[in-house]
Amino acid sequence: MKRVGEFFVAVFAAICFSGAFAESENGVYSDIPDYGKDRYLSPEAIAYAGGEDFVICARTGDELIVLSSDKVAGRIPLPGHPSGVAVDASSNTAYVTIEAPKGKILKIDYKKGKILASYDAGHMPRAPILSADAKTLYFVNQFTGRVAKMDTTSGKIAGEGKAIREPFSQVLSTDGKTLYVLNLLPEAKGGLYEENIGASVSVLDAESLKALKRIDLPNGSINANQICISPDGAYLYCTSVIARFNVPTTQVERGWINTNAVSVIDAKKNEFVCSFLLDDIDLGASNPFGVLVSPDGKTLVALQAGTHEISVINRKALHEKIAKALSGELSADRKSPTPTDPANDLAFLFGLRERIETGGLGPRFAAFGKDGKSLYVTCYYSDNVVKFYPENEWKKSSVSIGGNPDMNLVRKGDLFFHDGQFCFQKWLSCSTCHTQVRSDALNWDLMNDGIGNPKQSKSMLYAHFTAPCMITGIRKDAETAVRKGLKYIQFVDRPEADAQAIDAYLKSLREIDSPHLNPDGSMSEAAERGMLIFEDAGCSHCHSGEYYTDMQSHDVGSGLNEYEGKAFDTPTLCEIWRTAPYLYDGRARTIFELFKKFNKDDKHGKTSNLSDDDLRDLEAYVNTL
Repeated sequence: MKRVGEFFVAVFAAICFSGAFAESENGVYSDIPDYGKDRYLSPEAIAYAGGEDFVICARTGDELIVLSSDKVAGRIPLPGHPSGVAVDASSNTAYVTIEAPKGKILKIDYKKGKILASYDAGHMPRAPILSADAKTLYFVNQFTGRVAKMDTTSGKIAGEGKAIREPFSQVLSTDGKTLYVLNLLPEAKGGLYEENIGASVSVLDAESLKALKRIDLPNGSINANQICISPDGAYLYCTSVIARFNVPTTQVERGWINTNAVSVIDAKKNEFVCSFLLDDIDLGASNPFGVLVSPDGKTLVALQAGTHEISVINRKALHEKIAKALSGELSADRKSPTPTDPANDLAFLFGLRERIETGGLGPRFAAFGKDGKSLYVTCYYSDNVVKFYPENEWKKSSVSIGGNPDMNLVRKGDLFFHDGQFCFQKWLSCSTCHTQVRSDALNWDLMNDGIGNPKQSKSMLYAHFTAPCMITGIRKDAETAVRKGLKYIQFVDRPEADAQAIDAYLKSLREIDSPHLNPDGSMSEAAERGMLIFEDAGCSHCHSGEYYTDMQSHDVGSGLNEYEGKAFDTPTLCEIWRTAPYLYDGRARTIFELFKKFNKDDKHGKTSNLSDDDLRDLEAYVNTL
């Protein structure tokens, strides 16, 4: 684990092509758990490579798998966890992003199984896509918000732009002039829970990467995983959860807590059209992930990672019904019709789609084959690929990639944490609110300490090592919180063994090196000054020890209304740079704002005598943790 005295140690070994991933002393630098001696492939991103060929990123297997005629034709060892792939089939070239604090883009001849070049790509790169002429590769850096373009001939960065927050997926317009970047989580706005907050799409000029527009998704939109465009370039589609965070979590039926959606954007006007729900009235479609349109434009396919299904939707009928809803033709009062919102209609897709079980576990990405006659879906947890036959009533078969379907305890816990089938009516999973095992940036009114007092969703990183749990410390430890979460959030009774597996998974996770560190792992001069201020201001009195918490409760003057004078659990500062907004109700957008505006009477550290420059230095240090 990286702590104050160890920040100056170089922690990421030079990239080599041996297939071994550089590790810290406690595990890989990723959100991916340590599975121990057992090896899993975890197929994720997939790209069609022409003919009968596909290339697949084995996320935890650290491989690029070449699939030809449903057989593994090649395995190319990678120097880390691949987070995305783009293919130029005309030159048999694949571009793979390696997700790490010192991320890479690999240029690979996938026919010869040879890595041709390796380029620096910054902190945690992902979502590579190619221009139509394959001369430009676009990619994003999730935690810095950077959108970059690389010249594929020279490997040099040809331009940079900025997305809103945690860019996670992107797509080019069909004319190649506009870049659409989907942001995983909402921008940290501050304020209280009733404020409108949701993920968004950043619209950039593809040439200059200048921001053109921001398209907001509905209030409560989180976990916006993938965006695609129709072959005719008319519409964009993106998946997300729509969290109903403005209500207390008293029940889960009929989408009370959570619904699962696809949003539609007019790509000609760059305007939001609507969101529609993948759920049925009494059956959720938890954790939508991948989305794509068939080459003929007739079918929209959404992958429901939490329920292990795909939704096959008649796209023409979908848009006809959307037009009727927005014009008021579906209004209950036909005499004075008013528009209806598909995002609040659990029966909207009735008659328009078919829900099909994949037979695998954790479908996240998919790609159509030649002429759309096949659809290949990667199944993360069952370690295989499922092939669907659209022209044969969507029948399916399993394609082996040499994966390992036998799960050890940590792998089971990983699945269970993300598995919507655990939940009553399959509306959500643990990962729905704990995005990538961290926080979804929303305030939730849980029932563990009364009603009408929403608080921020907490990161689960190190929760098992920093008891007590919950913001008010109402749970004595994370083991208790896991079991109560299953019972009172997912409304199920599960065997003790399932909770133990989730415990093991959460215990296996380690933090990612901060993007606020220098490339060599050292702190900036500002952060070094901030480290001294951290001590002088008394921050280390409570934020002490291995996890930067004394595991005690303190009144730091942040309580409002019924919480005035209330003592709150001291949170770990590990990865605090990743979990904005701050304070129990998320009213502080940044660490700087927390101290500048919300540190009444110096109860949260002695900062009233500090200048703005001092506060920025303090923020710079805290953001390295």
